[in-house]
Amino acid sequence: MGVAVGTDGTVLAKCSSLTDRRHAEEMTPMVQAVLDEAGRTLADVDRIVVDVGPGRYTGMRVGITTAKTLAFALSVPVVSITSFELLALAAPDHRGPVFAVVDARRNQVFAANTTTGGPPLVMSPDELVRVLPAETLCVGDGADRYRDEFAAVAEVAPGIVPNVAAAALLTPDRSGEPGTEIQPLYLREPDAAINIKTRPGGDSS
Repeated sequence: MGVAVGTDGTVLAKCSSLTDRRHAEEMTPMVQAVLDEAGRTLADVDRIVVDVGPGRYTGMRVGITTAKTLAFALSVPVVSITSFELLALAAPDHRGPVFAVVDARRNQVFAANTTTGGPPLVMSPDELVRVLPAETLCVGDGADRYRDEFAAVAEVAPGIVPNVAAAALLTPDRSGEPGTEIQPLYLREPDAAINIKTRPGGDSS
């Protein structure tokens, strides 16, 4: 989870946290903290950039809801960007394909070839290993979690997280849209729904 403020190609302030909990409690204070550090106020914000996923359901929901709320209050557009794109922006230079790999839990990952494009993938690490092109670089928390599997056929750059600072600099060259149009990138049902369906007597229709 992270927040950054930028203008004219320069990041003025940024703040991030690796916590997997307390998103709702920490997001608004983080927004205010980076604004204070940058010497700006909400009135100075003319565009909001938000990561729409894929990722953990709670974090995505809090981030997108915060972006929509601020956009409505400030009457500014929202630019959506995926976790895959932000991971690619944070990845080191590499001559071959770069795959952004997000931990989807349940022995699955969300993955995308950020070099050539194409549809995102939802599969087990073992399945992804079998389709990775030669000389691939894998980045993201999914690559970290299943590093042994990926390292057998690809290079893994550990500790790469979505580049929130890069997101803050996207405002000059990417168009925005009303916050009401922003939707999360769900590649799989939330775990809560899956849990309900797999319980005895759960609705599996």
